[in-house]
Amino acid sequence: MLALICLAASAAAGQQAAGDEKAVRAVVLHWQEAWTKFDASVLAEDFTDDADWQNAFGVKHKGRTAILTFMTGMFKRPNVQGRRTTWDEPKIRFLRPDVAVAYRDYRTVGHKALDGTEMPQRNTHSTWVLTKDGGKWRIASQIISDDVAPGQ
Repeated sequence: MLALICLAASAAAGQQAAGDEKAVRAVVLHWQEAWTKFDASVLAEDFTDDADWQNAFGVKHKGRTAILTFMTGMFKRPNVQGRRTTWDEPKIRFLRPDVAVAYRDYRTVGHKALDGTEMPQRNTHSTWVLTKDGGKWRIASQIISDDVAPGQ
């Protein structure tokens, strides 16, 4: 009987872990969807109220409102509209049942600098730290970085 209870508890824990991984993956995939649609509203529920965010150009923002305001403006810039991105699959690691880290690499061509010159291919790495609060996974921190091209 005890073995049956342990087996049932183990199966339930496995289902919970699979559900959490699916939920974290969905949040990470919203980043790709937002960039595909040039629509920051896709990210509206993904960040915590006090989230930290930094992009590959050193721009930092604190809090969901500031991040979404920045991203809304970013998506309106003509220098990002013509770019094309190839996305790797996200990798997810649970540090605790309520804390996950996700990594995703992607490559972008056609991104232009603010002066209109085309940038070389960007090899970008994004790292998300997510927390589960009230049953919902949200981004507590996101850091985006690029490889430095040879000679730069």
